[in-house]
Amino acid sequence: MAGAWTYLLASSATGELGNNDEVTLQPSMLVVSCEQIKKLMLNRLGLADQWHGRIDLVINPALSESAGPQLSAISNPRGWNYQLQLPQSVREEILMRWVIDAMLLEIANRQSGVQSAEIPLWLVEGMSADLEANNLPTFMHESGQNVTMELRWNKRAQMLPMELRRHAPLSFQQLSWPQESDLTEQGLPLYRGCSQFFLEELLRLDDGQSCLRSMITQLSEHWNWQTAFLRAFHSHFAQLLDVEKWWSVGYVDFIRGYKTAAWSDADCRKTLQNNLDVRVAVHFGSNQLPVDARLTLQEVIKQWPARDARGAVERAVSGLKFLEPRATPAWRPLVSGYIKALLVYLDGSREAAVAPELGKHSPALQPMIQADAIKQLDALDRRRESIWNSANSAAPMRLTEAQRRRAN
Repeated sequence: MAGAWTYLLASSATGELGNNDEVTLQPSMLVVSCEQIKKLMLNRLGLADQWHGRIDLVINPALSESAGPQLSAISNPRGWNYQLQLPQSVREEILMRWVIDAMLLEIANRQSGVQSAEIPLWLVEGMSADLEANNLPTFMHESGQNVTMELRWNKRAQMLPMELRRHAPLSFQQLSWPQESDLTEQGLPLYRGCSQFFLEELLRLDDGQSCLRSMITQLSEHWNWQTAFLRAFHSHFAQLLDVEKWWSVGYVDFIRGYKTAAWSDADCRKTLQNNLDVRVAVHFGSNQLPVDARLTLQEVIKQWPARDARGAVERAVSGLKFLEPRATPAWRPLVSGYIKALLVYLDGSREAAVAPELGKHSPALQPMIQADAIKQLDALDRRRESIWNSANSAAPMRLTEAQRRRAN
């Protein structure tokens, strides 16, 4: 547009995402619903109603529900304006996340120039899930419905601990850069639940609300939200690795008080493998996109700098501690063995790193610790394959339909 900057934020929401509470949008009721959402979000952030930009809601019957809402951010000399195009019918959860996204964008862009802020997905999902779970039995108003604000606990909030107890937690890295599988119908409930819990844990900090406000207002000043996050929460986290540690510990504490059910052998093996593998991005050329790959902990301990290796091992220990109480009797001792071996490595590696600072000369100490850890992990890996082979051989054989007909 002449004299203006326009950003089109294409919708990633598809028809398969969200719940099945589909509503037909009506202009007057839509405005009332959005005002209610705005009041709740401002209260959660501790903000006054001082809106600068304008958010236009456009109900576009030609926009298919499968395409999802379309949000445009337009910068002009007077500031920022926004347009949220919505299909005639849309699911409540999808509408909620896009209204929240538009409102957070308005707050973040109040002091910006022509560069629109980047709103992290975990903040959008976490805020919309938090408001929906803790305040509203329903946030969409329809004709003939009493529009009086009524805040009460929503029983759907009980789905949060249930969903989180069923699966291993997503790491902070997965929350920051979700994969396509995290946004499918199967993966989104866990991502949404983890985002909600992550946001609520941040708000539980003594100055969490003010830190979160500071982060949102700084988003437009940085090319990525991680920089704004670290600056706003600098009194709690010096680096992103500190956030990962804090998140892992908080998650374990959260589920500790709940009764846990043992998983199947296949679940134990898969979760164990996921925690022992280290995901990395491999660059084959400057003009090619990075490719995802996995390294074993043995490779990380042997090849990476000791400090980086300790970070990867600490994340593995957090995931294994989550798995340990859920593992079957056959797998639990193995998980405990991995935890013990990795903790021994961490203690030894830290001591080896401090020794030179204390004037101690032990240049061969770190390689010895690495070699011992790799030897123990190799032995545990062989034991893991043995347990899996035993579980498979003990499982009853399942006949196919053709085999059953031949047997009869």
